[in-house]
Amino acid sequence: MEKFKFLGEKRKKLVEEVGKAVGSKKRAKKLIDEGLVSVNYRKELIGRKTLKGGERIIFPYPEDLFKKPEVKLLKREGEIWIFNKPPFITTNEGKGSLEDIIRKEFNPDLRVVHRLDKQTSGVIIAVEGKDIFDRFKELFRRRELEKEYFALVKGELRRKRVIKTPIEGKPAVTEVEPVEIFKGTTLLKVRIETGRKHQIRRHLAQIGHPVVGEFKYYRGSWKEELLFAPRILLHSRKISFKHPETEKKIEVKSEVPEDFKEFLNWLRERKGE
Repeated sequence: MEKFKFLGEKRKKLVEEVGKAVGSKKRAKKLIDEGLVSVNYRKELIGRKTLKGGERIIFPYPEDLFKKPEVKLLKREGEIWIFNKPPFITTNEGKGSLEDIIRKEFNPDLRVVHRLDKQTSGVIIAVEGKDIFDRFKELFRRRELEKEYFALVKGELRRKRVIKTPIEGKPAVTEVEPVEIFKGTTLLKVRIETGRKHQIRRHLAQIGHPVVGEFKYYRGSWKEELLFAPRILLHSRKISFKHPETEKKIEVKSEVPEDFKEFLNWLRERKGE
């Protein structure tokens, strides 16, 4: 993955400077819209921002953002289909979403039963048929599915924590446990009992450990090396549940994708310097 770092030119628009670096204003806008571009170590989402000159502009150039997404089927149990979602596609928001792709490539009757954020990768469930869809909604309501994620976060978190801050007035529970600690960052295993919108990202930002790549719930500064993260580094690693009809235990895992893995390896190399 290419990494860019340069000083901005006076009176130029940010999108123009980024576009000049990557050879396309359209691609520059996409990088900015996805929260990948930083100015003076803070994420900048306004492409029309006029530069004063001398600002430090830093961003990665993740190929996944610009190539056709590849959705893989991890497991099928009758009407239940479990997929591996790539980053940079929405779950079910129209053309080009995960739901749109699996309907075209696998089965036109598929419906996704839960959501992952646009930049989040990993395990996601879809089903065919209203009855099984309704049964899964009930499983989620009763919290009878177990979901586990990997998240790379800012700061060194050295002990297990349970976060119970309500989100939009509703109960929300997130359990985090350190897996590996780097210089100023921590790889966490995350389990959630509830599924509020952006729950993991919100909770981790609230305790001062935003997910690396975060641009909505944390607007502070970042260490330079973390600004080269290819996206919000959150991955749906595992999901397990009892089949709503047969009660057979089903567990499906998704390997950490290459972009996440490469960034972790890069941090490990820097840790040894």
